[in-house]
Amino acid sequence: MFTLSLILIGTACFVATTPIANDPFTIVSSDVSPSSRLISFDKSVDKILSFWTDDKLKAAKSVMPIRKINSQTTTKTEISNNGPRVLVDGTMGSLQKAAISAAVNPDKASSRQVFTSTGRQTYTTGKIFWNNTGNSYGMCSGAIVTSNNKDTIVTAGHCCFDHDTNKFRISQNFIFIPDYKSGAQPYGKWAARTMTAYTAWTVNQNFNYDVCFVNLYTNSKGQHIQDLLGAEGIASNYPRNAITYSFGYPYNLAQGEIMQYCSGSAAASKYGNGYTGQTIPCDMTGGCSGGPWIQNFTASTGIGYITSLNSFLITTIPNYMNGPYFESNIWSLYQKCMV
Repeated sequence: MFTLSLILIGTACFVATTPIANDPFTIVSSDVSPSSRLISFDKSVDKILSFWTDDKLKAAKSVMPIRKINSQTTTKTEISNNGPRVLVDGTMGSLQKAAISAAVNPDKASSRQVFTSTGRQTYTTGKIFWNNTGNSYGMCSGAIVTSNNKDTIVTAGHCCFDHDTNKFRISQNFIFIPDYKSGAQPYGKWAARTMTAYTAWTVNQNFNYDVCFVNLYTNSKGQHIQDLLGAEGIASNYPRNAITYSFGYPYNLAQGEIMQYCSGSAAASKYGNGYTGQTIPCDMTGGCSGGPWIQNFTASTGIGYITSLNSFLITTIPNYMNGPYFESNIWSLYQKCMV
């Protein structure tokens, strides 16, 4: 059995709690209170943001795991929800507008379309960048999620943690740009200060836990990103097989320069290997990794609950995206980083 431990990486000092024998949910926790962490913009943050020129942003390449079905476990039996349904609502930011758009039809399935609505998710969904060695750059997608610290985004674990180097990307000029579009950055760049993931992902690469929560610094005016732009709600143990919307910046359209979405009824993934996640019809590719899956989505306002995210593709099942099911363990992970 793998150990499901919580890893917190960032500017603060962290120490491990004493593990409980045979407890798969042992966590690593901070040795300082969240309120005492450095969260405000300073010279080191300005250096991270200044690193990113327009040329570097456009040169970023996508990452997305491509998996093969385990021939011994190709039949996937749907599991039941593993705990009580819990959720928190999204919030409205000071810059959000009450706008109605006919660009998204909740009753019609969609396989990759350009997203042109002006609802909440336009403000809360954005593009993630980091630098690799050798003057190369990576990109993913992510979304602001409601949190007490007002600084949290959610993305895929493989966007935060590099299994080749066995390190988090916290020191690789990791930034989030909300509502990015063809180089435009209407709400600026935001630097990462901490990352949170389970060792089920960082050590075992278990795709049920390909999830990472990132806390951001404030901007140069001391504003929290949630206060400015709002945040999506989040839920765990939400109904399966429901109409779901996926958002992100896939490289197979305009090289990830434009936000797109897919929608359709979620179904049990055919990946096997003990995977309990779901799949939706979608031909987005790398670059959309970490983009949110939203249920109870209202097209006119962009309001809904994040219940999964874009995680991986399967070689023999094209045009379907797989995402981890947000259950009670993911909720515990969220609660540890959102304070």
